[in-house]
Amino acid sequence: MRKSFLFVLLLTAVFCTPCLAADMDDIRVKAEVDKAFLTIGDLVTYTVTVEHSPNIRILSDIPTPSSDNLEIKKTEDIHEKHKKEIIAGRKFVFTTFRLGEFILDPVTVKYQKDGQPEKSIQTNKLYLTVKSVAEGTLQEDIRDVKSVVPYKFQIGKLLWTLLILAFLAAGFFFFRAFRKKKDFQPAPSPLTPEEEALQHLEELFESDLLKRGLIKMYYLRLSEILRIYFEKRYKIVAVELTTVETLRALRPQHLETGLYQKIQYVLDAADLAKFAKWIPAPPEIVQINKKSEEIIQESMPVLEQPVTEASHGI
Repeated sequence: MRKSFLFVLLLTAVFCTPCLAADMDDIRVKAEVDKAFLTIGDLVTYTVTVEHSPNIRILSDIPTPSSDNLEIKKTEDIHEKHKKEIIAGRKFVFTTFRLGEFILDPVTVKYQKDGQPEKSIQTNKLYLTVKSVAEGTLQEDIRDVKSVVPYKFQIGKLLWTLLILAFLAAGFFFFRAFRKKKDFQPAPSPLTPEEEALQHLEELFESDLLKRGLIKMYYLRLSEILRIYFEKRYKIVAVELTTVETLRALRPQHLETGLYQKIQYVLDAADLAKFAKWIPAPPEIVQINKKSEEIIQESMPVLEQPVTEASHGI
C-alpha cells in the first residue's frame, strides 16, 4: 500500500511539472548599472532590457529614471535579436552632484501574448551610493602625541645667539645711517575687482596647464576666478555655491540676458571639465576664454558723471 502511494506521487510530479512550465510566459526583464558606488560627477550606465519570444507584444515603454538628483547625459534605445529571442530596452547615461544613497525604482513592463489578457512584469530595484572624492583617503596629518622632552639650558648657545643678534642690529642701523635718500615712490593704487579678475584670467590663459594635460585644474582655477569676482562685484557667496545656486543668487541683480547666458555657459563648461572629465576641443577652449573676459567687461559698474548746472548770463 505504501509503495503504491509513493508511485502515485511520483507520477503526479512528473506530469504536473511540464504543466507549470507551460503556464510561464517566455519573457524576462532585467535592470542593471555598471557601478553601484561612485563619486560626484562620475558617469553611470543604467540599462533596462526585455527579452521575449516573437509571439509576445510589448505594450509599454521604458520610462526615463525620475529623480531630481540625477542628470541624464545620454539615452539610447536597444533593439537586437538573439537566435529566436527579441531583446529590446533602453540605456541611460547619467550623473549626479549630490552625496547620499539613491534608489532606482523597479520598471513595470506591460505585455500581451497571442491575444491573451494583458499582463505585467517588473524589474529589480537598484541602489546607488554617491561618495565625496576625499572620502576613504588615508589621513596622515594626525599623529600620536609625543612625550615631553626636557629642556636643557645651555649658557654658551645663549651668548652666541645674543652676539649674532647684536651684530645684525648694528649692521642694520649702520646701513640706514649711510643709505642715500631715494625718491619717494607712491604705493600703487589697489586694483578694482574687474582689473584683478582680468589680470588673473590673463595669467591663467598664459599658463601651461592645458599643455600638461591638467584640464581639471585649469577649469577649477577659471571657475574660482569668476566666483571670487562675483563675490566682490555682487556681494554673494559664490565660492561656496554650486553653479545652479550661483545663477539663482545672481537673478536679483537683473543682469542682461546675454550676460546671464554667458555666465551659465562658462560655469557649466567648467563643471563638465571638473566633474565629468570632459575635454574641450581647441575652438571650444578659445570660446570659453573669450566669454570669461566678456563676463568681466560687461559686468563693470557704470560711473555716473555729475551734472553741472550751466550759468546763465543776464
